[in-house]
Amino acid sequence: MAIYKIFSSQDASIYSKFPAMNTGLDEILEVSVKNSEDQTNSLVAGYGPILSDDLRRSIIKFSDVDLDLIKQYASGSWKTYLKLYIANAENLSTDYTLEIRQVSQSWSMGTGHFGDSPQTRNGVCWYNTSAYYSSVTDWINPSYYLTSGGGSWTNTFATQSFNNESSKDVEADVTSIVSTWFNDSAPNNGFLIKHPTAVENNSGSYIAINFFSNDTHTIYPPTLEMRWDDSVYITGSLSVLSDSNSVVTLANNLSVYKTDTTLYKFRVNARDKYPTRVFTTSSLYTTNKRLPQTSYWSLIDAKTNDIVIDFDDNYTKISCDGTSSYFNMYMNGLEPERYYKILISSALPSGEKVVYDNDYIFKVIN
Repeated sequence: MAIYKIFSSQDASIYSKFPAMNTGLDEILEVSVKNSEDQTNSLVAGYGPILSDDLRRSIIKFSDVDLDLIKQYASGSWKTYLKLYIANAENLSTDYTLEIRQVSQSWSMGTGHFGDSPQTRNGVCWYNTSAYYSSVTDWINPSYYLTSGGGSWTNTFATQSFNNESSKDVEADVTSIVSTWFNDSAPNNGFLIKHPTAVENNSGSYIAINFFSNDTHTIYPPTLEMRWDDSVYITGSLSVLSDSNSVVTLANNLSVYKTDTTLYKFRVNARDKYPTRVFTTSSLYTTNKRLPQTSYWSLIDAKTNDIVIDFDDNYTKISCDGTSSYFNMYMNGLEPERYYKILISSALPSGEKVVYDNDYIFKVIN
C-alpha cells in the first residue's frame, strides 16, 4: 500500500488552570477552552469581574526511529497527515478550527494522570517542559492568555477547519512540519494542538474536545500517516475484467502476519463468473484477468467495522504487473492483535462500480 502508519510515542495534555500538573499517562488528550468570568467581586466598589483562564492543549510526539521508517518514502509526491480520533466533545460550534503547531523545545512525557493527589510533577506541564518543575515557565516565548506558559512553537504550522457536517476526527495535512524534520532544518519535538488565539483569549469561550491518547489501548491512538502513490499498471497479456458477474479473490492471503512483516504484496485473482464459451484446451475458469486501472482497496477493522484506511483515488490504487493485479500493505503500520478485512472497489469499463466484500480477513500479531 502507499499508506504507512506510525503511532505516537509520547503525548500529554497541559492545563493553564493546573499549570504544574503532568498528565503523561492519561487515556484522553484535551483540546479545550473553558474560560469564565468570576462575578463574585463585581459588586465590590472599584472592581469588576475577575477573569479566569482554563486553556487545555495537547502535545504529541512520534519517535525519530519511527519517522525514519517513513522518511525513506519521502521522494516525489508525498503527504503526511496527523490523525486524532475524537472520544467526546461539548458545546461544539457549527464552525470551528484547530491549530497544529510545531513544538520548538524538547519535552518529557511524565507519568501523571489528571486528578492525581498529590499532583504528579515529573514531566511536561503548562509551566515546564520536563521533570524539573518550577513556577517560572521554561517555555521559550510562550503563548498564553493569563497564565504564563503553555508551550512554544515555530512559525511552521497547520490548521483544520470543521463545520456541522464534518467528521470531528482530526485529519490534518502536516507535510510542511514533517518536511522540516526530514531535511533536518528543525528538530522533531512533536506537535501541539490548540484552539486559535482569538478563541483562547475570549473570556467567555467554552468549547471542549477530547481525543484518544496512546494510552487508551484501543485502535484509536494518535497516528501519523505517510501517503504516496506506489502504483504501476503493466497489463502484459492479461485482459481486463469487464463484467460485474465475476469472482475476485486474494491469491495469497496468509491469514496471520507479524508486525515485523514490513511489506506484503497481496495478489488478486479475478475471473468472469460465467465465461463466454469458446474453443480452448484449457479451463476458462482458471483464466486470470486484471482489475481495471480504476480499482482501489480499503481496510476495515473486522470487529468494529471502523474504516482503518479508506478508498483513495491517489493512495490506494491497485497495481498490475502482467501476472495479476496486486497491492502492497505495510503490516508494521497496523495495530497488532486485531483482525482486519480488505475491501476492493472497481469502476468497470461499462461505468458500473462494484465493491467486492468477500471476507478477505487477516490478523496482525506481535
